[in-house]
This record gives sequence, structure tokens and C-alpha cells, in this order.
Amino acid sequence: MNASELKNNPAFQNLSAEKLEFIMNFMNQKKTSDAKDMMAMLMAFSGKAKNQGIQFSDNETDFIIEQLKVSMSPEERQKTDLILRMMRNKHS
Repeated sequence: MNASELKNNPAFQNLSAEKLEFIMNFMNQKKTSDAKDMMAMLMAFSGKAKNQGIQFSDNETDFIIEQLKVSMSPEERQKTDLILRMMRNKHS
């Protein structure tokens, strides 16, 4: 994924340069096809963003997750979706 693809997505139309750079650095990391590893990466990403005062909308977060799931098998995608649902239910 490159910066222009990201900026063309409606969820990222008003993305600050700081957020764009942060997301691009994250997306250019080595991808994993394992749901647990992906969730660990996502949690580390979230913590790093929080430490830098960067917050992401639900749409931005969902888009990032979908991009990470591209290289996963259908089974790993299902595991990821289940983990995400459990996490969201816990926070609601």
C-alpha cells in the first residue's frame, strides 16, 4: 500500500501528515498471517500511537485491520474477526 492509495480511501480523506506517516510506517512492517501475531502487532501499534498522542477513528482502524488480514488464510481471518468482536464487546 502506498500513501496515494491510503489518501484515496474515504476513511482517510482528511488524514494529517503525521497520521499518514505513522500508518505507512506500520503498514510497511513485515506482515504476519497469524491472527495472534497480527493482534499483538495491532496492540503495539495502538500503544505507540497513544504515546504519541495519535488517535484513530473506528473507520481508520477497521481499514488498517482489513489491510492486515489480506495475507491471512480464511481460518486466520475468522480468528481475527472473533478476537476483534470479543475485544469490542469487552469495551462496550
